Amino acid sequence: MGYLIDTDIIIDFLKGREDIVKLLNELLEKYNCYISILTYYELLMGAYSKKQKDTIEELSNLINIINIDKKIVKIAAEFYRNYRKIGITLPDIDCLIMATAKVKNLKIVTRNIKHYPEINLLSEYSKSLIKN
Repeated sequence: MGYLIDTDIIIDFLKGREDIVKLLNELLEKYNCYISILTYYELLMGAYSKKQKDTIEELSNLINIINIDKKIVKIAAEFYRNYRKIGITLPDIDCLIMATAKVKNLKIVTRNIKHYPEINLLSEYSKSLIKN
């Protein structure tokens, strides 16, 4: 089993949020963990100082980054269309991250559970937030 770590979790980790630091450290010790190239992009978009950029670069050297490919794009487009048909418009990046998890057989670790309606793709941590 492996995990696809969402941008919000990485940001909380970098900010030193204790529960997230503990969670991510446990996951990194026991499982294969990844981020999407899109998460890397989002992190760099929000990095305004050299220190922030350097920290993101250090992190990107420690965790595997998954690029998107044609298969991921096709599944993301399908997610988008299917949810749009029922009145839910999902951001493109979230559809691509959800598709990445599906193609790579990973569970998404996120606090932004509303962005990922495919509950079967969520980690136990993320699913526990639905109940609260």
